[in-house]
This record gives sequence, C-alpha cells and structure tokens, in this order.
Amino acid sequence: LMDFRKAKIDSFDHSQVQLFEATSIDGVTGGKNIVGLVKGSKYVDSFIVITAHYDHLGKKKDGSTYYGADDNASGAACLLALAKYFSKTPMPHSLVFVAFDREETGLEGAKYFVEHLPEGITKGNIKLNLNLDMVARSDKNEIYACGLKHYPALGYAVEAVQSKTTVNLLSGHDFGSFHEDWTTQSDHYAFYKAAIPFLYIGVEDHEDYHRTSDTFDKINYSSYIENCNMIAMLVKALATDNANQPLQ
Repeated sequence: LMDFRKAKIDSFDHSQVQLFEATSIDGVTGGKNIVGLVKGSKYVDSFIVITAHYDHLGKKKDGSTYYGADDNASGAACLLALAKYFSKTPMPHSLVFVAFDREETGLEGAKYFVEHLPEGITKGNIKLNLNLDMVARSDKNEIYACGLKHYPALGYAVEAVQSKTTVNLLSGHDFGSFHEDWTTQSDHYAFYKAAIPFLYIGVEDHEDYHRTSDTFDKINYSSYIENCNMIAMLVKALATDNANQPLQ
C-alpha cells in the first residue's frame, strides 16, 4: 500500500484498499486488494485494468516457506514500477492498477473486484485486463501473451512490441488441454467470465513453480527488467490514442 502511495496514483472512494471476505487460512478470512488510478488524458472513462496478485502459498505449519519470487513477486513488483512510471506519463486511456490478494485460493480477489467495481467503473467501460503473473524467468528465455485466440484484435499490440524488444514474446496457451490453456489459470479469468477482454503475460512453469525454491537468486535480473520494459511498451500500445476501437 505504501508503494502505491509513493507512486502518487489516485484512489477510488478516497481509499486504495478494497476489503473482502475470503476462504479461511489459519483462521484468517479477510482479503485485501490494493487499487489505484491514473486518469487518461483523453478517454477518461475508458479503463485498462493492469493486475498482478501479491499473495502466495506463504508459510506452512511444517515450517517451510514458499517465497514466491517469480509467483508472483515478479508481477507485483512490475505492477508497482508501471504505476510509478505511468503516474508521470499518462496515456489517453485511464489506467487502473490492482494488486490482488487471494489468487492462490481460487482467484478470490479478482472475482470480488470484478463484481464490486469502484465507483465510476462499469464492466462496459473496461477496455481490457492486462494480467501479470510469473514474468521473471524462463528456462527457454520465452514469455507468452495469452488471450489472442479469444481476442485476435489485440494482436496489433503484441506485434508492435515484438519488433521493439529483445524479449522472445510469443502468443499462445489460450486453447487445448487444461495444462496448455491458461485462460482459467490466473486472475484474468474473472474478467474473461465477465466478457471483458484480457491479455495474460507470463512464463511457462519452471522447476521451482509452487516450491520453496522459488527464490530471488534464481532470477536473471537483467532479463526480468527487460520483460518489465516490454510490458510497459505493451501498455503504451494498448492505451494510445489510436486504440479506442471495441475489441469484441
């Protein structure tokens, strides 16, 4: 929350915190989404919602700790960097930044947000959701933009970014078997179910996924920074003045 405030982005309803009831974890049932806004310079009532979950599996009763460096400290840190950058560089479309709680217990934070949107936002004026989940590392040096199978009109933005970055940005993982299709696998699914277009940026599972070994030392910092720079370019491509056409 303090990092959102340091980014100097606006709040909804005089608060950047959205509280909700969630599945009990060791007796704790409360969830907390952190929400901020950078108003658009032209299309103030057209919103791109940029998201990442900040929860992980945490500490277990046997004493083991799941650090979640890639899943999803990587997405949450990138989200904060984007909020800070775009607070100083507004786009024509308004940008909403949401750090979701309780992704790991069934996308509860995302589901609550979509069903309890802040005042001034409706499902109809959300242009799309850009979701970041596991964006730091890949054994193949690849990262995927999932969602183009459902929303091919978004292909222009992915193609525009591919020519401007050294990141091997691929499209896919939006059809096929449950393991291959990521449509339901992270917070963007709540938006998809509400008929809101999405792009999900993430890497394929690696050997440390959902293990105690998902630690910071496994991350190639320079590659991670380049991934975040690529995502910033993607936001620009999606939120520019010539991107005001409906996607559905």
